[in-house]
Amino acid sequence: MKKMLMCGLAALSLLGAGCVFSRNDYVEIVEFDLELPKRAENAPAVRIGVFKNLSGADRRFLLRQGDGQVVSLEYQRWRLAPELLLMRCIFGALDIGPDRDVKLPRLSAVIYRFEFDKRDDKAHLSVDFFMPDFRDPASAGKASQPHPVTIRCDAAVPVKKSGDMAAARAAAMSECARLAVEKLSAEMNAKTVRKADKK
Repeated sequence: MKKMLMCGLAALSLLGAGCVFSRNDYVEIVEFDLELPKRAENAPAVRIGVFKNLSGADRRFLLRQGDGQVVSLEYQRWRLAPELLLMRCIFGALDIGPDRDVKLPRLSAVIYRFEFDKRDDKAHLSVDFFMPDFRDPASAGKASQPHPVTIRCDAAVPVKKSGDMAAARAAAMSECARLAVEKLSAEMNAKTVRKADKK
């Protein structure tokens, strides 16, 4: 009887210790979104095409540590995948026309870098935007555009030192996205892309 009682007490002690360790080991997952850029008055009109993500980043924050090593931060995450986050920024900043309007350029993108670099404490965003060149008279107004142009956007923004590094990283990447969309809008306007037909 005494042995059974001792075994029971030992089991309860182990169970209690396990509960304590479990509580201490718990880390809450925090999720972030990119802040949407403000819509410009002269926002160019586009149709949305395919956005691809070749950066290696998924919803988890990607941290580059040097010597080719990258780490996905399990408890710091984006609300959406990088390509969807960037697409939402485009929807907020540009004039999105109807898909049936073939005279509007179809904007596509490939993300090559969407990460935080521990070596320089910066957020990095590298993306190529692709669209038809409407300066070419042979391609204007056609559904199939034979002369696409590439708009390269590379942004690097310092991550401010903060007690909440996850929020600071998200804010830095939001600024990267704002800079990329700002450059895209300016270069598209320079290419004389017409406004979307509101009818």
